[in-house]
Amino acid sequence: MGNSGSTSTTTAPSRAEPARTRLPAAQRRAELLRAATDVFARSNYRGATVAEIAREAGVSEPLLYKHFGSKRAIFCLLLERIGRRIVEIWEQETAGIADPLEALRVAGDVYLANLRAHPAEARLQFQALAEAADPEIAAVLQANHRSYVDFFARLVRAGQRGGTIRRDVDAHQAAWLLDGTGFAFTMRDVLDVDEPGDTSATTGLLLDWLAETRPTPTKTRKGRKR
Repeated sequence: MGNSGSTSTTTAPSRAEPARTRLPAAQRRAELLRAATDVFARSNYRGATVAEIAREAGVSEPLLYKHFGSKRAIFCLLLERIGRRIVEIWEQETAGIADPLEALRVAGDVYLANLRAHPAEARLQFQALAEAADPEIAAVLQANHRSYVDFFARLVRAGQRGGTIRRDVDAHQAAWLLDGTGFAFTMRDVLDVDEPGDTSATTGLLLDWLAETRPTPTKTRKGRKR
């Protein structure tokens, strides 16, 4: 006061950063897992960082660690969710199908459709094999594939009891063969291999082999089967 020669400066009000929307914990975790799936799919387990996942999700690293204890925990949880959802979808889509062979065919079609609908998850599943030396990751992969094999084996045994699937085939080994075929389809999609023919034809070959009544081979003019 009284110092007329002084100049007063006014400070412009600082613009407050928009507050982050508070989401229910389950919804927040789901968003974080979606972001993690995309980050892992673009890179791999070893190359991806928690900082990248946090940036992708638009959250801080401390918030990410609040929901998940480590990068390994995120990766394992993603694998568990993918495996559980695959079996749940198979169960839902085959629930009303009386013929086990047809149920196996539908399961194959559903798996292929799921691969194309969720390419990031397909990449993550395939990448996980490279981390099988990690006991925690290996344990999740083992549990997932055992659940796939259990699903297939139940259908094969049901077909054997009903007379539609040959009884001279070990149901458990046949189930592993079906599981391996599914993983080959995953590899084919991840690598974007452009091969002639429909992948469902491969499934058809396996199911024809399993069927109790198999297609009769045609004969050449010399009487040889082909």
